[in-house]
Amino acid sequence: MRKQKKKVRVLIIIGSLLLSANLFSQDPNFHIYLCFGQSNMEGQGPIQSQDNTVDSRFQVLQALECSNLGRSKAVWYTAVPPLCQCWSGLSPADYFGRTMVANLPDSIKVGVINVAVGGCDIRLFDKDIYQDYDSTYTESWFLTKLEDYEWNPYQYLIDLAQLAQQDGVIKGILLHQGETNTGDAQWPSYVKKIYNDMLTDLSMGADSVPLLAGEVLSAEGNCCSSMNTIINRLPDTIPTAYVISSSGCTGQDYAHFDSEGYRKLGRRYGVKMLSLMGYETAYSESECGTVGESCRIMADENASNGNYVTATPGIENISEAPADDLSVIQMSFTISTDTSYYVYGRFNNPTANDDSYWIKIDDEEFELIDDLTTTGWQWLELKSYNLIAGEHTISIGFGEDGASLDKLALKNSQITPVDAGEEANNICEPEIYISGIANTYEKNGYALEQNYPNPFSGITSISFEIPNTTFVSLKVFDMQGKEVAELAGKEFNSGKYTVEINLEKLSVGSYIYTISTDQFSETRKMILQAE
Repeated sequence: MRKQKKKVRVLIIIGSLLLSANLFSQDPNFHIYLCFGQSNMEGQGPIQSQDNTVDSRFQVLQALECSNLGRSKAVWYTAVPPLCQCWSGLSPADYFGRTMVANLPDSIKVGVINVAVGGCDIRLFDKDIYQDYDSTYTESWFLTKLEDYEWNPYQYLIDLAQLAQQDGVIKGILLHQGETNTGDAQWPSYVKKIYNDMLTDLSMGADSVPLLAGEVLSAEGNCCSSMNTIINRLPDTIPTAYVISSSGCTGQDYAHFDSEGYRKLGRRYGVKMLSLMGYETAYSESECGTVGESCRIMADENASNGNYVTATPGIENISEAPADDLSVIQMSFTISTDTSYYVYGRFNNPTANDDSYWIKIDDEEFELIDDLTTTGWQWLELKSYNLIAGEHTISIGFGEDGASLDKLALKNSQITPVDAGEEANNICEPEIYISGIANTYEKNGYALEQNYPNPFSGITSISFEIPNTTFVSLKVFDMQGKEVAELAGKEFNSGKYTVEINLEKLSVGSYIYTISTDQFSETRKMILQAE
């Protein structure tokens, strides 16, 4: 066993002695979260420009002396990544904190303390047997991390947490670990021991300090997804533990999430914690609801899910409510509490001539809401309703063409969402309207067949038929509406034609192909898969 180094903890000792005296100086509106685990909690995601803009209400208690960051140990800083070690990357803690401050009142601050060790067994954080696990690793990179944490990561985290308790109140514990313990059915009991030790050593109650544990990377081809079965048993062992799904979170290698994967996973930690605190929010993508035939689904990389819905040109109806569903989008929400809810929409309405909508909930009457002009994509409050728990349908109708709706949010707090908001309950790959091409269903001898094979790997064939000599355009678009290939653009005599195409250079995923003549157009979907 490695002998624990003797340390002079004058600051820690003084802080502990004065803790009870300082309780009255604690800021109850400063919510603190402890983060621990292995490499994914450290953060392995490349830090990109979008990650460097952080609300000052989100802070990190610096765990290490980091001259490269200009930060000193045990000092609070605005939580610009990295939040763990001096050279770590984006982690779930980053977008957990951002999600929290975005959905909490302005009076609330959020702080995190992140002590994680890549490659470690969960028992490295067991204060009674940790020495059995810090002596089993010989790699220099691992020993360096242990030395940074004074050979005892658990105690190091507790010391920082005791200091932090003088500033605010610990509200929860975030864990991401499991890769090293893949297949060990005793993992939940190991975690329970560590969690209980934390509660005891920090004088906290389980009912007020839940444990949130994230699944490991579940994408196909990773090393450890089988561990998720064991991780999901954690609530059976710890009633105040909650598991955060990693489904749909993308990875950069066999074990680690990529930057977008960390963002999505971190937001999910935040959404779960907010729900435990009584803050309920449900989001819905407009293009994934029931979209009326007089609406168009358009592509925009700045829109959530890359798409939004707008009205067909010519719609001008601000005097009478929609008489049918042709210009209406219907979205369903399920809520758990009987209380007041606020409806927010993310709009792009550039002028006063394209900024009106009709709104109703369930079977109530439509109400016109005007003067919703925005600067680019922007969240605006629409209505508030007193609702009972259960499923509700919100219908949005267009009053003027040019108005554009990206997303709806239903919240039990009057706090405007930020950016694109959180993950929507309904995710889809919609059929996108391609500018200048309108689907026509009166075939009159025209036909566009489904490509074969479908799904396909690289090469597929598309057949079409025309009844007379005409100019034919046949193009392929990605799901954001960007043209990726032109298969035909010339005059054809009447007859049936087959075009073979090779799309092996394109990314795996869904695409659409569209035929257009002076009399006919039609669009179909095809799926490119890996070989």
